[in-house]
Amino acid sequence: MIGLYFVLALVLVLVGHAFRLLRWEQFIRIYERPLRGQMLRGMAGGYALNFVLPFHLGDVFRAVFPGRRMKSGVGFALATVIMDRFLDVWFVALGFIAFSLLGQGGAAVRGAARYYLVFSLVLAAALVLVSVLRDWLKKICLAFCGIFNDTLKLDGMMFFWSLINTFKDLGRVKIGRLAANTVLMWAAYLGSYTALGEALTAAGQPMKLVGVFDLLFGRSAADLTALLPGGALGTAAPAARGLLLAWFVLPLAAMWAATLLPERVRGAVNQATQAAPAEESYLNLLPQANEHDRAVFLGKYFGLENKEYLQRFLQMNRDITILQDYSAGSNATTMLCMDKQSTFYRKYAFGADGDKLAEQIDWLRAQQDRLPLCEILRTAREDGCCWYDMTYNPQAVGMFRYLHSNPVEKSRRILREVLQTLEEQLYRPTARAADPAAIEKYIETKVDGNLKKIREDRALRELVGCDTLWINGTEYKNLNRLDGLFDHARLRELFAADPVGTIHGDLTIENIICRTDNDGWYLIDPNTGNLHESPFLDYGKLLQSLHGSYEFMMKTPRAAVQENRIDFQLTRSAAYDALLAALMEDLKQRYPRAQVESILMHEVIHWLRLMPYKLAKDRKRAPMFYAGLVMVANDVADFCEGKEGKLC
Repeated sequence: MIGLYFVLALVLVLVGHAFRLLRWEQFIRIYERPLRGQMLRGMAGGYALNFVLPFHLGDVFRAVFPGRRMKSGVGFALATVIMDRFLDVWFVALGFIAFSLLGQGGAAVRGAARYYLVFSLVLAAALVLVSVLRDWLKKICLAFCGIFNDTLKLDGMMFFWSLINTFKDLGRVKIGRLAANTVLMWAAYLGSYTALGEALTAAGQPMKLVGVFDLLFGRSAADLTALLPGGALGTAAPAARGLLLAWFVLPLAAMWAATLLPERVRGAVNQATQAAPAEESYLNLLPQANEHDRAVFLGKYFGLENKEYLQRFLQMNRDITILQDYSAGSNATTMLCMDKQSTFYRKYAFGADGDKLAEQIDWLRAQQDRLPLCEILRTAREDGCCWYDMTYNPQAVGMFRYLHSNPVEKSRRILREVLQTLEEQLYRPTARAADPAAIEKYIETKVDGNLKKIREDRALRELVGCDTLWINGTEYKNLNRLDGLFDHARLRELFAADPVGTIHGDLTIENIICRTDNDGWYLIDPNTGNLHESPFLDYGKLLQSLHGSYEFMMKTPRAAVQENRIDFQLTRSAAYDALLAALMEDLKQRYPRAQVESILMHEVIHWLRLMPYKLAKDRKRAPMFYAGLVMVANDVADFCEGKEGKLC
């Protein structure tokens, strides 16, 4: 009889472990395909360590072993183990309370019932407090993680983030299956405990179900010390102690051995694959693939920065993986992303910036039959958010990269083709008379308004007040010495002769996409709402790139400011010089000098329009962009005065 009861106890505990594995993977399956083989080994190793170590320290191994292979990492695996154990506490509490109410187990069981009842109430109160004080606790988590180096700080934030979301996303678990797995798991365990009690009784150590339950989960829960002198079974017959030890060890050995069987034998139980079935889809614990981007996001989350933005960001992006952030000089975010089907670019913005992005989508759709434009895959507008996805092609690169990795003549040809196509397909067909009121509003808003913001900003106040600036060792007249450039009468007269029509609005070098596998190109990221919709604004944008070196400035990390000196590493390539010369030659051939002067003034205004954004979003580098504005304004002033310079 001992053998029969013992075998039954072993079989039932293995069944219980199988249902525990199925329940545990429910928490993981929200985010990724469970690695059952690794999880089974983690459970076996964790239970083995729990048998010889106190405080359930083996559960750390249970999390770490499969967590190293998981897409979401060790912190996430540990969070799911905590959730699994959290649910166990409630069942064990109910078990002891039931035994106590039935009058079984005596004082030891009554004490354990009180202990687990208090423990359960403390956990319930903790959940309420965490919900009420969540913002305060987030700051504590950030402060705690901040005492470590960057790597450990990120690991810590990822753990707390995983723990929060494991509880928050419990509603995504199939509750019926969770309940069934839990009931079947504990039914198998209780059956195993009953059979084990009968086997121990037959071996000379009388024990019922309540005794085994108290032995495993009571105030002095069983581990290796229970079998040693002074332990719960320290004076039991050797056969009884051997049975308990075998009951602990043999199922764990069987679990580990199951992962070593040939795949055709172990089948679905040990299907250690990350490939998701077609009917399954997973959330991303965090959509960012880049560790730096993750650290920035989590720092904002635990620091309680812009909570509404972070919430909307997650709602929109948790079903994709963000490979790289390509955002540049705007309030919209552009990211290279992937899902199960494809890789694509996603661009999104919120609030007023979302409304602006919606106008961009409308422009792209309205002009798709006129121009080579990016292909829009999907769009959405909801809850103050707007986003759209664009096709990704590895052979399509921005002209900045194309220009510096191909002969300049290729880029020169593409640029001329772009300008010719815009002229023939967009500018001329949509041409209309200039609106004096729009010109006046343009000068008032884009010139006067931005000059006022620059002069009133505290970060630039001392620089703006100087008569001259020394920029990288060269002296330039400051804007207050170039007032003639911004004279209203002059600007009205200059802009009145501008052609007007539908324009791209943001024709920078990086918004021209070139194909490396053929001679094709297309445009991205138009900008509407320019008030004075002249093609000269598009030319001015090209000059902001090629003349003002905007893209190189964006790659420059810092600038040093001392009194009226601004120093930074201004990089400029021979390819930019060649393309600038070609563009200026083309403009001079196409337009009279007065209109070329107008185009150059629109470049200056583009730099003026850039400054408030930089002052708000990039204050440390704002003086460098102010220096860019001053250098461009000096070149334009020289051109207007007929002096020789880089524009002549």
